[in-house]
Amino acid sequence: MNNEIIYSITSPRKWQEILHKNTFSKLEGKKLILQEKSGRGTIDVVNIQEGLAITFIDITLSNSLKLKRIATKNNDHFILNFYFSSINIKEQIGTMTQLLGFEFYSIMLYSSMTESESIIPANIPVKVFNITFSKEWLYQNVLDTDNKTDNLQQFFSAHGPIYLYENLDFKFNAILKDITQSSENINKISLFSNVLQLLVSFFKKIEARSTIEKDVYINPIDLQNLLRVRELIEQNWQEKPSNKALAEQANMSLSKFKQLFKHIFGDSPYQYYLNFKMGKALELLQKKEYSISDIGYIVGYSNLSQFSKIFKKKYNFLPSEVNNYKA
Repeated sequence: MNNEIIYSITSPRKWQEILHKNTFSKLEGKKLILQEKSGRGTIDVVNIQEGLAITFIDITLSNSLKLKRIATKNNDHFILNFYFSSINIKEQIGTMTQLLGFEFYSIMLYSSMTESESIIPANIPVKVFNITFSKEWLYQNVLDTDNKTDNLQQFFSAHGPIYLYENLDFKFNAILKDITQSSENINKISLFSNVLQLLVSFFKKIEARSTIEKDVYINPIDLQNLLRVRELIEQNWQEKPSNKALAEQANMSLSKFKQLFKHIFGDSPYQYYLNFKMGKALELLQKKEYSISDIGYIVGYSNLSQFSKIFKKKYNFLPSEVNNYKA
């Protein structure tokens, strides 16, 4: 087994074949099975449509493995990597101490002109999935090629590497958990429906972005630093972020940090933090376990009117109007 595998974003089947050539494994149909010298587990590919596939990765390696992705000359393929995060927060509400748990998924889009490096550690279970689609599938099923001002059309017509990050609304957690179950005996119709719902939500988020800078190069180290800073903002979502401190964490100048952060995440660091907080507030409101004033306090507002104002600016309705919510 090689300690480093060099690859590019292409069809999942070709990626499987590269892994097969560089590991002790066997390839049975659309399933790659690791053998003992390399580790254990499987990598399954499920084709949804021509040019659209989902890959299930459930492996534990015997030795650490470096994956080095090199850029291709054109953006012929795109991959959506899904990340799962969880936050536990201990909150004092009146005389009660509550432990609040938030689970959420996020998506990182990469085009085949991007490059990256990552290391899969030894003896650590890795269970993830991703969605791959070709440029041809995108143009046949998603893009309005007659509308040159369409955000999606402009975004995917970029001639350079494409990176984009989005958080998924918590309402998709059930769909994502359904997808991440074992790919054995999976209901293909259900999988097809779930994948389409995820893609519709993701593409709508791209369309909603006010501005999308094209052809911005981001080297792999800067990207990893930005993802790490984003995680810091989420883990400390009750504290207002300092651009200067975050830029230092990212090892960038302040101007470079602000430009690249907005390019990847669609918002300034402060707006990202604010949107993340309002997302947690919406989740709590829909669970109906706390009063509106308690939820405002949990997300950092002692002034209920201020919380309601910011919440309405984000969602165009008041906290009291969430699912006919009654305090």
